[in-house]
Amino acid sequence: MADNSEKKKSPAKLPERPTSGRQKLMESALALAASTRSLATLGLREVARHAGLNPNTFYRHFKDFDDLGVAMLKELGTELRTGLRERRMRPAAKGFRLSDLSNPAEGLAQAQALARESVGLVLDFVKDHREAYIVGIRELHGTSPVMRKAMQQMLEDIAKDMTEDLLGVLKLPAVTPEEMIEVARVIVRQMVFFSMDYLDQPARQQEIKREAERFILLLFWGAIAARAPALLAQSGLKFPAI
Repeated sequence: MADNSEKKKSPAKLPERPTSGRQKLMESALALAASTRSLATLGLREVARHAGLNPNTFYRHFKDFDDLGVAMLKELGTELRTGLRERRMRPAAKGFRLSDLSNPAEGLAQAQALARESVGLVLDFVKDHREAYIVGIRELHGTSPVMRKAMQQMLEDIAKDMTEDLLGVLKLPAVTPEEMIEVARVIVRQMVFFSMDYLDQPARQQEIKREAERFILLLFWGAIAARAPALLAQSGLKFPAI
């Protein structure tokens, strides 16, 4: 596990914006829940006191702690999804398509760079929003069905974004939409574990980045090989050393 000094360097935070009562309450809830607790165990007065607000202020912004938690996840999820989609669009903006194997070596290099950028963004995001991420993942298996559903929906939305981008923009060859969403879901779920390792094992962060990148490429390589083995055979490409 990461040492205490590492945790102290990463204050609980949401995407920056002018501080309001709503924002103060969310950040206070994160700060209180980030160590060992869940949002469901927090008290209204406790959170309001930490935020320096009157307890009645809470109900001006949220119905209950589930409402607060869902609002937090939406903010973080929107920021992460926007960043990931922007990075996946970069190769397409340059005219690159994964289905165009006229230059297989270049295609492989582009795909590898895309995986590296996406992994880097996710892990940097998690590091910058450490407490929020830990609380969110804890709620994925927590006692609140509302929060569990919100976390599951956020992961599903990220997987759907990936599917839409890779099939509609980058034209991943031979893989059906049904297969692509399955691959995307596996990637998103596995990145949850890579991200936790990344936070807990700072000495291995570069190694974990490479493991995540390799995992993603293996899945896509396998999906293409299963559907269109001739494409890889004709190209003469070998899986890259990472």
